Amino acid sequence: MKRPMLYWVVLFVLGEVLYGRIPVAWIVLLMIFYIIFICAWNNDYVIANRRLLFLGVLFFSFGAVCTGYRKEMLDRYSLSLGDTVEFRGIVTDVEQGEDNEYRIKLSSINGEYISTYILIEYGEYILPGAEVAGYGEYSPYMEASNPGQYSEKEYRIGRGELFKLDNVHITSVRSGIISVRRLLWRVRNYCSYIYGVYLNDKDASLARAMVLGEKSSIDSEIRQLYRRNGIAHLIAISGLHIAMLGGTLYHIVRRCLGSYMISAFIGSTFIIMYGIMTGLSGATLRAMIMLIVALGADVMGRRYDAVTSISLALLVMLVNNPLQLGQAGFLLSFGAVIGIACVFPAINELYKDHLPKAASKAVDGLCVSVSVQLVISPILLYYFYEIPVYSILINIIVVPLMSVLLAVLITLGTIGGLNYHAAIAVAYPATWIFRLYEILCKLTEKLPGHTLCLGRPGHVWMLVYYILLALGILLLYRKRLRYSLMAAALWCMLWTVFLVPGKLKICMFDVGQGDGIYIRTPDRQNILIDGGSSSKSKIGTYILSNGIKYHGAGTIDYMIITHSDKDHYSGALELLESSDICVVNLVLPAISNPDDAYKALEVAALNKGCRLHYIGRGDRLVVGEVSFTCLNPDRRMYADKNEGSIVFWLQYESFDMLFTGDIDSVVEDELIRNEMLATSLETGNRMEVLKVAHHGSKTSSSETFLRYMDFDTALVSVADRNRYGHPAPETLERLEAFCEQIYLTKESGAITIETDGKSYGIREFADNENNNAGY
Repeated sequence: MKRPMLYWVVLFVLGEVLYGRIPVAWIVLLMIFYIIFICAWNNDYVIANRRLLFLGVLFFSFGAVCTGYRKEMLDRYSLSLGDTVEFRGIVTDVEQGEDNEYRIKLSSINGEYISTYILIEYGEYILPGAEVAGYGEYSPYMEASNPGQYSEKEYRIGRGELFKLDNVHITSVRSGIISVRRLLWRVRNYCSYIYGVYLNDKDASLARAMVLGEKSSIDSEIRQLYRRNGIAHLIAISGLHIAMLGGTLYHIVRRCLGSYMISAFIGSTFIIMYGIMTGLSGATLRAMIMLIVALGADVMGRRYDAVTSISLALLVMLVNNPLQLGQAGFLLSFGAVIGIACVFPAINELYKDHLPKAASKAVDGLCVSVSVQLVISPILLYYFYEIPVYSILINIIVVPLMSVLLAVLITLGTIGGLNYHAAIAVAYPATWIFRLYEILCKLTEKLPGHTLCLGRPGHVWMLVYYILLALGILLLYRKRLRYSLMAAALWCMLWTVFLVPGKLKICMFDVGQGDGIYIRTPDRQNILIDGGSSSKSKIGTYILSNGIKYHGAGTIDYMIITHSDKDHYSGALELLESSDICVVNLVLPAISNPDDAYKALEVAALNKGCRLHYIGRGDRLVVGEVSFTCLNPDRRMYADKNEGSIVFWLQYESFDMLFTGDIDSVVEDELIRNEMLATSLETGNRMEVLKVAHHGSKTSSSETFLRYMDFDTALVSVADRNRYGHPAPETLERLEAFCEQIYLTKESGAITIETDGKSYGIREFADNENNNAGY
C-alpha cells in the first residue's frame, strides 16, 4: 500500500469525528462491517494489503477512544463557579498584565494524577519552568451566546486548557537548578525588549508575534487589517520560520562537520527549543514535526514524502489533544500545507512542460497561492464568514518578502544589545516591509469586491466541496482532464447555493440589556433594527458585526434605529463609524425634537455616505417580498423618547411580527385604535410574534394590548441580573397568560426565527445541537 500512514490517519480522524455524534453501538457496527468487508473481498489489492487494512480498525478505534477520554475529562472536571481546586504542575507560559495569566502543565488536581493544562491568574511574577503548587477558585470559560461571537471556552479547550482558576494562592514554588524553559523565557524577554527599543509600538508588536509568538500585544487594527486581507498567517510561527531556522542551521552544521546524524540532531534540538520558547502553537508543532521527519529522511537517505509527513504530524497532534480538530488555526495550518503538497503538484502538471523555465517559476507563485486558497476557503467561511478575494495576489508579494523580514528581525534580536548603530541600520528594512504590508492591504481594500461575505456554510456543503475538490485533483493526477473539468464545473455550481433565495430569517441577538435584531429577507437583503446595549461594551465589533457576517451579510441595506437610547444605538453607531460593514440606508424616527445622540447618528451616517430616511406613522418600507408598515411615531415632539419609538409591523405572506422599540402602554393604546391593524385582525390575520417592548418593563405589554393582539410568541431582549429588574414579574405573568411561547435572550442566547411565510420555527442559540446550524 502506498502511503499507509495517510489511510490510517483518515480513519483515526473519522473515529474522532463520529464519536459523540452517533451512538457507540453504530460505531461498533461500522467496525464489524469494515472487518467483514476486508475478509470477504478477494480483490488482489485487498489481499496484498490486508494486514495494513486491518490496522485501520485500530486507528479508527483509537481516534474514538482519544475523543471519548478527553470529553470524559471535561465532564469530570466541570465544577461549579467558586469551587476550590488544588493543583500541582509546571509553568509553561505567562502573559504579563495587571494580573499575570499563567499556563500550567498539570501533574495533579485535588491529589489525582492528570496530564492536561489549566490557566491561573496570579499577581506575583513566576518564571516559566517553575514547578508550582497551590489552590484557587474554579472559573469556567465564557461561552458564546450569539452566532459569530467569540467563544473563550471553545478556544481554550481546543488548546487543551481545561479550566481557569481565580483568587489563586501559591503554596510552593520550586525553580530547580537548571530550567530550559526559564532560560528560553529570558531569551524571549530579551528579544522582546530589543524590538521595543528599535521599532515603534505597532511594528514591535508584529515583530514579537512573528518571531516570538507573542500575539497578545498586537495592535487590534493591524490584526484585523491582516485578517481581512488574508495575510494573518504571517503573525503565526509556522513552516516558514521553522524551515528557515532549523533547515538553515542543519545545512550549515552539515557543511562544517560533514555528519548527517549530528547535523540533524543539532537542527532538531534547536528547533524544538525554539518551538518551546514561542509557545508551541498548533502551526509551530506541525511545522516542527514535518521538519524533523524531513531531516530524518535525509539522514537515512530516503525520499521525503510531504503527504506522509503531514499525516504523521496530524496524528501526533490529535492524539495529544483531539479537540483541537475544531480550532481555526489548526485547520488553516494543515489546510495550507495540504494545498501546497497535494493540490499544487496536480495544477503544476498542466503547464510545467508548456512554459519556459522562467515563466513557469513566475506562474508557480500564483498557483501555490491558488492551491492554498482552494483548500482553506471553506474553513475561512466557517470561522470568519468571508473570503478576502485579493489575498491570492497579496500573498504572491508578501510571502517572499517574509523570508527577508524574518532574517532582518532575527538579526535585529541578535545584535540589538551589541551595537546600537548596526541595530538601527537593520531595523530600517523591517520598518519598510511592515509599511509595505500595511499599504498593500489598505490599497486592496479600496478595490471593488474586496471581500466575499457568504456566511457560515453547513457541514454537508463543506463535505461536498472537499469531495469534488479531491475528485478533481485525483483526475488531474491521472491525466483525465475532461472528467476533471466536469468535477470543476460541479464545484462551481456548488457556490450557487449562496445565491439561491431562502426563507425570511429574523435573529434577535443577545446584546445584554438592549436590542439588536437582524433580518435577512428571502432575496438576501439585510436589515438591522437597533443595535445597542447598556450592559456590554463594543457590541458592534464583537456581536453585531460578526453575527451579521455569520448570516452572510457584508452590507446592511437598511439600518433602523427605533429611538436614540444608548441601549438601542451604541453598537449601531460603532458600525457606522467603522469600515468593517457597509451601511446603505439609515432610518430614523420622524420626530421634531431630536437629541444629541440622534444628531450624532445623522452625522455618522452622512460621514459614511449613507442615505438618511425619516419614517413616521403610515409610511411603508418594502424590501423585496417583505413589507414594514410604520405605526409610530406621529411626527411631533415627544417629551419621552420611548414614546417616539418606531413601531414596525412586518408582513411576509401570512407571517406577521410587531417590533415595538421601547413604547409604553400609552402608545399601545394608540396601536389598538389603529385602523390598518384593526382591519387586518378582523379578517382573521393573526399577529404571530411580538418583540416585547422596553425589555419587559412593567409599563409595557398591558393586558388590554396583549388580549387585543393575540400574539402566539413573545421575544424579550434582556440581560441577566440587570439593574432595572427587567422583565418585570407582572409583565411576565401577562405574557404567560396571553402568549403560547415566551423566549428571553438571557436564557436562550440569540433567538432565530425562520419562516417561509406560512409556518415558522424558532431556534435558541443556547441549544448546543443548533449552534453550528448553517446553510
